[in-house]
Amino acid sequence: MIEIEELIFALNELESIVVITDTNGMVRYVNNAFIEKYGYTRREIIGQSTKLLNASYHKPAFYKDMWDTLNTGETWEGIFLNKSKNGRLIWERAKISPIKRDGKLEGFIAIKEDITYKKQLEEEFRKEKFLLDELFENTPFGIVIFEPKNNKKSFEELLVLKANPKANEIFQQKSLTGFSLNNFLPDFKSIKEGNVDNLLYRNSIEEYFKSINKYLKIISFPLDKDGYCMFIHDITDYKNIIKAKAKSELRYAKLVEDAPALIRRFDINGILSYVNSYYATYLNSDTKSLLGANVYSLLEDGKRRVFKKNIDLLSAINPIIEYEQHFIDNDGKEHWIKWIDRALFDLQSNIVEYQSIGMDFTNLKQTELLLEEQKNRLDAIFENSLMGICVISNKGNLITSNQRLATMLGFTHMKDFIGKNYLDFVANKSVHDDIKENFKTVFSGSVSSFNTQRQYRSIDNRLFWGDIYITPISFENGRVTEAVGMVVDISMRKKAEEELKENEEKLRQLNLTKDKLFSVIAHDIRNPFNAILGFANILENSIEDLSTIEIKEFAHKIVNASEQTFKLLEDLLTWAKSQLGQLKVYKELFNPSTVVDECILSLEALSKSKDISIEATVTEGLILNSDLTMFKFIMRNLLHNAIKYSYNGSKVLCVIEGFDDQNIELRVKDYGVGIKAKKLKNLFDINELVSSRGTAEEKGTGLGLSMVKEMTELNGGYITVKSQAKKGSEFSVILPKG
Repeated sequence: MIEIEELIFALNELESIVVITDTNGMVRYVNNAFIEKYGYTRREIIGQSTKLLNASYHKPAFYKDMWDTLNTGETWEGIFLNKSKNGRLIWERAKISPIKRDGKLEGFIAIKEDITYKKQLEEEFRKEKFLLDELFENTPFGIVIFEPKNNKKSFEELLVLKANPKANEIFQQKSLTGFSLNNFLPDFKSIKEGNVDNLLYRNSIEEYFKSINKYLKIISFPLDKDGYCMFIHDITDYKNIIKAKAKSELRYAKLVEDAPALIRRFDINGILSYVNSYYATYLNSDTKSLLGANVYSLLEDGKRRVFKKNIDLLSAINPIIEYEQHFIDNDGKEHWIKWIDRALFDLQSNIVEYQSIGMDFTNLKQTELLLEEQKNRLDAIFENSLMGICVISNKGNLITSNQRLATMLGFTHMKDFIGKNYLDFVANKSVHDDIKENFKTVFSGSVSSFNTQRQYRSIDNRLFWGDIYITPISFENGRVTEAVGMVVDISMRKKAEEELKENEEKLRQLNLTKDKLFSVIAHDIRNPFNAILGFANILENSIEDLSTIEIKEFAHKIVNASEQTFKLLEDLLTWAKSQLGQLKVYKELFNPSTVVDECILSLEALSKSKDISIEATVTEGLILNSDLTMFKFIMRNLLHNAIKYSYNGSKVLCVIEGFDDQNIELRVKDYGVGIKAKKLKNLFDINELVSSRGTAEEKGTGLGLSMVKEMTELNGGYITVKSQAKKGSEFSVILPKG
C-alpha cells in the first residue's frame, strides 16, 4: 500500500496543479506546482476558501453549474480564469473529481493545467487575423487573389478566389469571386502578350483599360501553392490631374514668380532647376546665375549637413518637412527663414525632385527672442526668489509654483505639489470659510489685491507663519480666472513677536514679584520683628520684676514670632528662586516615612501651643521618586497650614499610601475653619494673594500653597483640595512612585 508521504511526494513532483478541498471548497492540500504558480505559502492557503483565487471573470451561473455537478458526485471538467497572490491572471484547464469514503462525499480533488500561454497565443492569433481581415476589407486599393484552374497557366484559366470590396468597386462588379481574369479585364495586354509566366515574378504595370475606362497601376506577385495576388490602384484621378497640371503650368508659373515667398526646385543631387525672382533678389543674385547651381553650396558647412539630413528624411510616407534656417548675410545682418520642403515622386514612388517654399520671419523671430530673454529673466526671478510664488485658480488649486514654495510646504518634487488646494495647508481649519470669502472678493474683481497672515502646516507637519499677498493676473470675458500668490516665511518674525510678548509678561511677573516681596518685607516680616524686639526688650529690662510664668510666656511669644518669621523668610526665598528660574528638580528614591517624622518634629512647638495632635499613617515599603527637599517643603507647608487653621485641642491627619500602580498619595486633613468657596477657586493663584489669619491670629504670605502646587507639578504630580467652611480641609498630593 502507498504511504501518505509517498503520495504527497508524488503529487509534489507533478507539473500539474493539484488542489484538495472539503465539500465547502475550503483548501486542505496544495502541491508544489500550486505554490509556484500562485505565490501563496501553504500556511497562507490551507484553510482558505477557493474563492480567494476568484478573478471575477466568470458569472455566478458558471460556478453554480460547477458546484451542482460536483455535489451530485460527478466529475466536472472545464476552463476557468483564476488570479495569483500578486494579481497575475492564470487560465486553467481543470478536472475536478469527488473524493468519497464508504460512499460518502468527503471533498474534491482538482487536477489543473496552466494554459495561460496557450490562451495568450490564441488571443494574439485572433487579433492578428482580425487586423488582417480589417486591412483586407478596408484598404484603399484593390486586392485580388487568383488560382490556376486545373493547374493550367493560361490567361483564361486564372480564377478569382477572393477579392476585397475595393477591387469589386474598381471593376464595377458586385463580387469578383469565381470570375476568370479574362471575364472582367479582357484587355489586359501585358499579361496576354507575355503569358501568365509574368505572374511568376513580381511585376508592376501602369495602363489604361478601355473596358472599364480607367487608368490602373497593378502590382502582381506569386503566392504559395501556385496562387497569385494583385494589388490594384485606381490612378485615373491622378492621370487626369497630370493632364490638368500641364494646362495650369503657365498660370502656376506666373503665380509662383510673383509670390512674396522664396520658391525653388532642385533635383536629388541638389541642382537648382527653378528659383523665383523673389528668391534671387533675397540672395542678392539673379535667376540666371542661380539655375544649375548646387543648393547645398549656398550654405555653410554646419548648416549644409543639417539641411541634407532633413532632406534625406523625406519619403513617400513622409513627403513634407518643416524647419527653420538661420544665417548671417554679407552685411552682417541676421536672417531667419521658415522652410517647407516637399518631395516630388514618379509613378514608381521614387523621389525625382524637391520643391521648397520659404518665408522670412526675421522680425517675428527677433521679437520672439526678446520675449524669450524676458521670460528667462522672469523665470530666474521666479525660481530664485526668497519668497514662495504660485498661480492659483478661482477654486484655490495651485496651477504653477516655484520650488521655494514647494520646499516651504515640504515637497521635494514639483509634480507632487501642483494641483493641491491652498486650503490643504492652512493649519487652522476654522478660518477656511473666511479664506473662501477672501478668495471670492479677489476673484470678483472688486479689489486689486489682498494681504493676510496665516499659519501653515507642511506635509511633514512643520508649522510656519506666512505673510501672503494675492492679486488677480488673468481675465477671461471680463472675469478673473487666476491670481498670483506670494508667500513670505515670517516664522522668525512671529517668534520674535512671541518672545517679546513673553518677555513683557515675564517683566510684568517680575514687577509683581518685586511688589509682593516689598509688601511682605514691609508688613508681614516687620511686624513679627517688632514683637520679638518688644518682648526681648521687656525681658532685658524687667526680668528681675517678672515671675517665672511671665518670663515663660514672653519667651513663648518670642519663639512663636521667630518661627513665623523664619517660615515667611523660607517661603520668600523659595518663591524668589522660582520666579528667577533657579528652582531645579533633583529626583532621588527615598522612603517618605522618615520625612514625615522629621516634618512633624519641626512643627512640634506650634502644634503643642494649640494642643493639636498630629496622627501620621504611612504604608510600609513605599518608595517615592521625587526631589527630597521639595517633598519636605510640600509636607511641612501642608502640615503648617493644617495646624494654623485648626481649632485648639483638635487633630491633624497625615496619610501616605499607594494611589495606583504608578503613584502614591499624600493626604493632610484638618478639622478647622475650612475654606470659603470664593477663596477655594483661586487658592493656588499667587496673583490673587489669598491669605488669611489662623485660629490663633497667625499671619501668612499666601505664597506657601502656590509653591506647593508648583513643586508638585515640577515633580510630575498634581494637587487637589476639598474643603467646607467650619468643617475643615483635606489636601491631596499625587506623586510618582520609585
